[in-house]
Amino acid sequence: MKIAITGIGIISALGVGAEANRERLLAGESCVAPAQILPTEHKEWPVGEVGLSNAQLKRLAGQDENAELNRNVLLGMIALREAITDSQLTTDMLAGMQLLNGTTVGGMDLTERHYAEWQQGDFSNLDAILQHEAGMTAMMLQQCFGMADSTTISTACSSALNAIVTGAMLIRAGIEKRVIAGGTEALTRFHLNGFGALGILSKEVCKPFSPDRDGINLGEGAAYLVLEDADEAKKRGAKIYAYIAGYGNRCDAYHPTASSPDGDGAYDAMAHALRMSGISFASIPYLNAHGTATPNNDASEMHAIYRLFGENPPLTESTKPLTGHTTSASGSIELCFTIWRMQANGYRYAMSNAFGFGGNDTSVILSAEEHELPELTKVGKIGITETVVPCEDDDYKTYIPAIQARRMTPVMRQLVVAAKKALLAAGMDTPDAIVVGTEWGGMCPTMELLTHLTNEGEKDLSPMQFMSSTHNNAAGTLARLLSCKGYNTTFSHGKGSMAEAEAHAALLLMTGEAKSVLVCGFDEIAEGWQEYLVRKGIPAENIAKAKVMVC
Repeated sequence: MKIAITGIGIISALGVGAEANRERLLAGESCVAPAQILPTEHKEWPVGEVGLSNAQLKRLAGQDENAELNRNVLLGMIALREAITDSQLTTDMLAGMQLLNGTTVGGMDLTERHYAEWQQGDFSNLDAILQHEAGMTAMMLQQCFGMADSTTISTACSSALNAIVTGAMLIRAGIEKRVIAGGTEALTRFHLNGFGALGILSKEVCKPFSPDRDGINLGEGAAYLVLEDADEAKKRGAKIYAYIAGYGNRCDAYHPTASSPDGDGAYDAMAHALRMSGISFASIPYLNAHGTATPNNDASEMHAIYRLFGENPPLTESTKPLTGHTTSASGSIELCFTIWRMQANGYRYAMSNAFGFGGNDTSVILSAEEHELPELTKVGKIGITETVVPCEDDDYKTYIPAIQARRMTPVMRQLVVAAKKALLAAGMDTPDAIVVGTEWGGMCPTMELLTHLTNEGEKDLSPMQFMSSTHNNAAGTLARLLSCKGYNTTFSHGKGSMAEAEAHAALLLMTGEAKSVLVCGFDEIAEGWQEYLVRKGIPAENIAKAKVMVC
């Protein structure tokens, strides 16, 4: 099986479209500067903004100027349209294709715009709440371009690269012939202030791997790549940019936001990708690193790189000083950059990394020439061991250390109890993989942070609220408590999130990626948010359930 990349679409601070981004990338032109579009008081933190208003983005996307569309989906529309055109996909092809989208903030910019009104009982703009949910971005993009299906992967800053890995898995397993995969993420006050609360934003253009590095710059953008069975691509005469030579997804299982000092997750993800590729570490001349420019990340990532490659690592670069850290979209944006670096320098192979909160570490290897992925070891019947969902968490002290339990919401404690009971019933301590499905993520800390921003302004925010608000916080928490450093991902695609998590777990088992998978469903709906959803006729409930799937 050979997987080809046959289309690229991108928008970032470097510009609109592949040509502008490629030119500025190769010229080393930084577009990080004080915010002009984002309505924030924090001009001291430079960002990588797409320098266009929402009205201008609507015109570029061909949308009605009066339509209320979140910035996330507008960026996605522009990048996705270019990828489709670039790959010369027909309407008939799109009608049978799946979109795999990585994002975290969803329509947060609309929520920020209207949240004060909702608090005050003015629900004239409550329709905007429908776009808040992360999966709605993919659903809107799917509908806009007439695609057959869509899903949403939300693993913080590795979301887009995990979407690409998921797409490659589907093609490799023979489930899809071609997919479009990538991610989109717009700057919001929510995550600018969230990262600010963590104390990791720089007041200068960031300096990855420099001895005097002092933090990241945030950015925004979107990028999508068309992945295709290489034989199918050749049949239709598609141009081929590169081939997927290997991929790896592993978890650090160390901390909600920080990377481990020894870089276990990064090392394991890169090593898995190399094993799959069948090439030696000495064959990789270039590595596009995650490279956020925080003291913690860069030290951890370089430690992992030296562990894997020895004293002669590949040329290692971070492109984040050019665009800012585009968070959930960074994996696909930087994979485009990696392709262009390969073309410009004649590299045969290259590696690209994306790491996310919760220890979600992902690595992809590209080949400039045809590259055969190894045969899949498919298994037969899948056995499933289930557990009853606990309605109360009064026995959580039996399963969770007190110091950790104090930092969890009641629903999170219920989830941990459910997971541990499921594993106990299956006769195991640690699964090979963890897959979580969540529609809304942790809405309690999200609402607390939104309320603070709305009522008290952009100062004195709690870093704990921000860390707990990410959709993959549940999967990361489970990985740490269970010492599970294997495959880890989170699906956040509406009511079908848990079903998609189960389907993905089955794919991991059938393709030999894992022999046991802990599958969990998680949602916590804060009281005020539940009221808003009920007003829109959207059923909402707290969910904490788990099962173990084994082959």
